[in-house]
Amino acid sequence: MGISVRPRAPAGPLRRARYADPVSGLYVHVPFCSALCPYCDFAVVVGRREQHARYADALLAEFETAAWPERFETIFIGGGTPTFVDPALLARVLAAPGPAAEVTIEANPESTETGALRALAERGVNRVSIGAQSFAPHVLRALGRTHTAADIPRAVGAARAAGIDNVSLDLIYGSSGESVEDWRATLQQAIALGVEHLSCYALTIEERTAFGTAVARGTMTPPDEDALAERYEVACELLARAGFEHYEISNWARPGRECRHNLQYWTNDPYVGLGPGAHGFAGGVRYATLLSPQRYVKALDSADGDYPFPYTPVTDEATVVTRDVEIAETLIMGLRLTRQGIHRPTFARRFGADLLDERGDAIERHRANGLLEVDETRVRLTAQGRLLSNLVFRDLV
Repeated sequence: MGISVRPRAPAGPLRRARYADPVSGLYVHVPFCSALCPYCDFAVVVGRREQHARYADALLAEFETAAWPERFETIFIGGGTPTFVDPALLARVLAAPGPAAEVTIEANPESTETGALRALAERGVNRVSIGAQSFAPHVLRALGRTHTAADIPRAVGAARAAGIDNVSLDLIYGSSGESVEDWRATLQQAIALGVEHLSCYALTIEERTAFGTAVARGTMTPPDEDALAERYEVACELLARAGFEHYEISNWARPGRECRHNLQYWTNDPYVGLGPGAHGFAGGVRYATLLSPQRYVKALDSADGDYPFPYTPVTDEATVVTRDVEIAETLIMGLRLTRQGIHRPTFARRFGADLLDERGDAIERHRANGLLEVDETRVRLTAQGRLLSNLVFRDLV
């Protein structure tokens, strides 16, 4: 296990020190949404436009309280729905870390406007991830979405008109009332829009959501595992035929258009997380910030002085990651990369031992069962292994 520590505020102002570890990714959480989807378990606040400016001030205050790296290669603004917030406020937040090679912002179709995206593009946003979820009207209703199918191509067009040439769509399969034909049609319409990236997620029932409550009460049936597997195979087939590369279990991209920010998660590299409920991994510490936006803003209002990296005044939980935990996390995340898998030489440089020396028995067992491919340089899941990945992950941990 990792070692849990209680974050401590410094006794007095600390001199800012440059952090030497290669932290190149920054995640910023914007919790505001126009509505709460029944499957969502993220830190989300509905409406509250009067709080947006104060929240932007708090984000900037958090950024100023710790010795962050001088430059980030990727920035990801997630939520919530970042485009629900005034783009001028987001532009202020983006100005703090400065330019990055890839800057992504999440958006919902109903709140994606050319003018707002153009203003954000001027601040460096060059990638937009749109929460489309489905093109079937009855599926959108079942998922509690507030947009229509017609809003999706309009949102993609708005991104193009703003000069953003890297567009991703998020899609969800397995919801109540969805047929395999509905899912196939959704994929075909997404492909027809010419987007560069698609994320396809099975509907997951989280306990502290409206769907979780309904399943617990017996008023909703959770998605059928066989139906989810069928839809996953449909996605693999159609997207491969359309020229998308399947680079992560749930993600497909045109060649060279993989999400660089998310690749850092999957290789278990350090990154910084800002905002309520955000997570980060840096300096050998995995941490989470205060979940409540109200407590988050209040804590930053009373913050005084610099904090030692990676701690800030809103760090709520922190775990010093041991070598064994880091190995387990690296395996679970890295095996999600369908082409790359775990690169054995990189693993050896990072941990001072060959992967087979660390997990050889489990790897051989799953290789013999046809779930893993193993060669001199890589270990990765087979097509069958992707369908049963949780079994492999549990065994390797």
